[in-house]
Amino acid sequence: MVASAVAMLAKRLSLPYTVTLVVAGLGLGMLPPHFAWLDLDTVRLTPELLFNIFLPMLLFEAAFHLSWPKFRENLTAILLLAVPGVIVAVGLGGTFAYWLEPLANTSLPLMVALLFASMLAATDPVSVVALFKELGVPKRLAVVMEGESLLNDAVGVVVFLVVSAMLGLGHTEVTVTPLWVARTLVWEVFVGIGIGAGVGLGVSWMTTLVDDHLVEIMLTTIAAFGSYLIATAFHSSAILAVVAAGMACGNVGARYGMTPTNRIAVESFWEYAVFVANGFVFLLLGKEIDVFRMLGHGAEIVIAWVALMVARGVVVLVVERALMRTREKLPPRWSGVLVWGGLRGSLSMVLALSLPLHFAYRELLVDLTFGVVLLSILLQGTTMTGLLRWSGAIGGGSAHVEYLRIRTALRATRAGLKHLDEQLAGGDIHTQTYDTLRGRLGGREAQLEEQLSQLDENLVDAQAAEVTRVERELLEVERQAIREASEAGLVPREALEVLLDDLSRRAHGHDEEGAHATKPAQAAAEVGAAAEAAAAAEDAPG
Repeated sequence: MVASAVAMLAKRLSLPYTVTLVVAGLGLGMLPPHFAWLDLDTVRLTPELLFNIFLPMLLFEAAFHLSWPKFRENLTAILLLAVPGVIVAVGLGGTFAYWLEPLANTSLPLMVALLFASMLAATDPVSVVALFKELGVPKRLAVVMEGESLLNDAVGVVVFLVVSAMLGLGHTEVTVTPLWVARTLVWEVFVGIGIGAGVGLGVSWMTTLVDDHLVEIMLTTIAAFGSYLIATAFHSSAILAVVAAGMACGNVGARYGMTPTNRIAVESFWEYAVFVANGFVFLLLGKEIDVFRMLGHGAEIVIAWVALMVARGVVVLVVERALMRTREKLPPRWSGVLVWGGLRGSLSMVLALSLPLHFAYRELLVDLTFGVVLLSILLQGTTMTGLLRWSGAIGGGSAHVEYLRIRTALRATRAGLKHLDEQLAGGDIHTQTYDTLRGRLGGREAQLEEQLSQLDENLVDAQAAEVTRVERELLEVERQAIREASEAGLVPREALEVLLDDLSRRAHGHDEEGAHATKPAQAAAEVGAAAEAAAAAEDAPG
C-alpha cells in the first residue's frame, strides 16, 4: 500500500520514484511506539532477503531488456568502467577516505578504508535509468550506465570478498596471495557467466517448444533464480550468472522462442515484479537507516562521499580519454552524467550489514555506508534532470526553450489560420478582411518556418528527442488500431502475430530488412481485405 501510494505521489510531484520510497522508508523507521501493532521491526532488509529474492529479480529484468547488439557496441566502455574502473575506484576512494577522515576526527586504518570503499564501489542507478526512460535520454547513455551497473555489482562483491579475506573477516581462513586473487576472480567471472548463459540458452530453447505465456513466465522465473542458485552452489558470481541468463532469455528466447503476444505478457510480468522488488528494497533501505545515530557522523559521511565521488570522477575521466580515439568515443559532457549518475544503493548497505558482529569498525562502517547511500540517493537522484539538460542528453537550457518557443508560436499561428479559414467559409468575415489577415499570418508562418530551418546543433538534438517521443506515441496508436481490428474479428490470428511482431521489433530497435519486410505488408493487406469484406457484408442486402 505504501509503495503504491508513493508511486502515485512521485508521479504527481515529478520526483524520482526510488528517492520518494527512501524518504517514505525513513518515515516508517521513525514511527512512534504506539504504532507497534504494525510490527515493522520484524521486517528487515537482510542479506539473505536481498541476495536470494530481490537481486535476481532486479538483475534479470534489467538484463532481459538489454539489447546485446547495443551492449556489444559499447562493450569497451562498459568493461573499462565495470572492471578496472571499480578496482581503481576502490583504491582511490579508500586512500582518499584514509587521508581525509582525520579532518572529521575519525581515523580509519588503510585496509578498513579500502573495505569501506569496496562496499560502495558498485553503482546502483535504478532511479537514474528510470528517469532516462521518462525523459527520452539517448539509448546509448542508458546502455552504458545500465551495462556498467550490471557488471560492477559482481566485481564490487568480488573485491569486497578479497579485502574481507585480507582482514581475516571471511567465512573461511585463506592465505591471500596474488595467485589466489587471480584464481578467485577468474573462477567468479567465467564460471558465473558460463552457468548463466547455459541456463538462459536452455530456457530459450524450451520456450520454442511451448506456446503458453504462463509456462514461459515460469521458465524465465526459473532462469532468474535457477542461474543464481546454481552459481552460488559452484561458488562463482551469482550476479553475473543472472545477468548472462537475462541477456540470453531477452535476446534469444524472447526473440525466437516467444510469440509477440506471449512476449508482451512475459515483459509485463517482469515489469510488475521489479516494481514490487524496488518498492520493498527502497522502503526497507530507508527503514534500516537510524537517522539520529547517522547524523552523529555527518562530517565523516560528507567527507567519505566526497572521496568516493572524486575517485569516481578520476575513473570516468580516464576512461573517457582512453575512448577518445575509438569508435566508442563518448559525447562531450556525458562524463558528468556518468560521474553524478553513479548512485549507491541497497547492495552497499547489505554488504555493510554482512560484516561480522565482532568486527571493531562494524558500527562505524555501517553508519558511514548508510549515510553515503542516503546522501547519494537524495542529492544526486534529485538533481539528475538538471544535469541531463546541461549535458545535452535531453532537451533543456536556452536552446531547448527557444526550440519550444518556435514550435509553440508556429502551432498558434496555424491555429489562427485555421480559424480564419472557418470564418471565411461560414461567411462571417469579408473576403478583403480575410486576405489582409491571411497575408499577415502567412508571413509570420513563413518567418517561423525559416527559423526552424536554421536550427543549430543543440536544437537539432532537441528535435531528435521529439522525433523519438512521437515515434513511441505512433507505435502505441498502431498497436491500439491492431487491437481494435482483432477484437472486431477483422484480422486472422496469423496476420495478427505478424503485425504484433513487426511492432515489437520496431519498438525495441530491431526492425529487420529483407524477407521480414514483406510480412507486415502482406499482413496489412490481409487486414485491409478483411475490413473490406466486413464492410461489404454490412452493405449487402439481406
